Amino acid sequence: MADPYDSREIYCRKLGHYLTFRYCRTERDGLPCGKIKDCWFDKIPIGDYLRDNYSPGELARIIGPPPAKAATLVELIERARRRAAAPPPATDGDIKESIN
Repeated sequence: MADPYDSREIYCRKLGHYLTFRYCRTERDGLPCGKIKDCWFDKIPIGDYLRDNYSPGELARIIGPPPAKAATLVELIERARRRAAAPPPATDGDIKESIN
C-alpha cells in the first residue's frame, strides 16, 4: 500500500535516528509501531489515518502492548530453525546441471 505520507521523516526516539513514515507504519510485521500516534500526532492527521486504513482488530494490536521480548526471541529462533531445515533455494548452476 503506497501512501502519500511515506516519504515524510521524523526522529525516532525509540531507535535514535530519522525514519520515514513508511517504516513507522510497517514496523511490527506490517502493522504500525505502537508509538505511531505519539510520534506523528502533530505532523499528520494520524488518528484519521489509522481509522481509515486499519480494521478494529488491527487497531487493537497496534495500540496494545508489544509482545514480550522473550516471546519475540522464541519466535525469531523458531523462524531461524525453519529456515535452516528448509532445502536451499536453487541456483543458476543447479538449474544448468539439471538441464544437462
